[in-house]
Amino acid sequence: MSEIQEKHYGQIKSFIERNQWSLKEKLESGCKRIDIQNGKSSSCVKVYETGTIQVQGAESRLKEALNQAKAAIENEEGIGDMLPFEIERFPELLKERITNIDPVIVRFIQEAIITVKAGSNLGCAFLLGGASEKAIYLLIDAYTKAIKDETLRNKFISRTSGKFISRIFEEFKQSFRSSKNKPQNYGWTNDLEIKIEQIFQFCRICRNEAGHPHLPPNLDKGILLANMGQFVKYVEDLYELIAYYENNEVEL
Repeated sequence: MSEIQEKHYGQIKSFIERNQWSLKEKLESGCKRIDIQNGKSSSCVKVYETGTIQVQGAESRLKEALNQAKAAIENEEGIGDMLPFEIERFPELLKERITNIDPVIVRFIQEAIITVKAGSNLGCAFLLGGASEKAIYLLIDAYTKAIKDETLRNKFISRTSGKFISRIFEEFKQSFRSSKNKPQNYGWTNDLEIKIEQIFQFCRICRNEAGHPHLPPNLDKGILLANMGQFVKYVEDLYELIAYYENNEVEL
């Protein structure tokens, strides 16, 4: 294997592995080949001794992503800075999976992707926190409106009005735990912390670090991307809970 072939092959293979696609490696005359599978889509990449990269297969988002990686390698750009394929698709996935999603959430995620691609970790953290906070406010608004007893509803409003989002969430969590008609069939009784709170708190803390100059902005891109990777599921869980409270009263 020539030096340039080894370099380009290692880069394209690393890109495939970072996206956690299924791959099979083969040796062919004059080239090394990788067959890639992602769901129903398949493609193959051939890297020749000259360093030439060839992407083959039916047109798909998988092939499109591989072609983008190929272009970055051939132009000697930083392929390590390319985002995982699924993160690039987050705005589209959110609109596909949550037909009534608030456009503010989608816009913040679109901007977060732009900023992290540009190397602005602080900008990404701030925007991700904004998207998360908007979704949390929508959940708490739906929960508030669903409280059956007017007196208890007004008391909940008084405890949450004018407070920081961290305090509002704590009030919601306590009220949720004491409510008599949690959405049992969704597995929410014991999973609020796992499904929502962990991502919410991460996004909130990162947003605070990015937005307050007296705090040390020590945000690692890898940690940001790992949490972004869970964001679509996080928003789906929030909207599942919102839908429950839009159709059920809260009994305290």
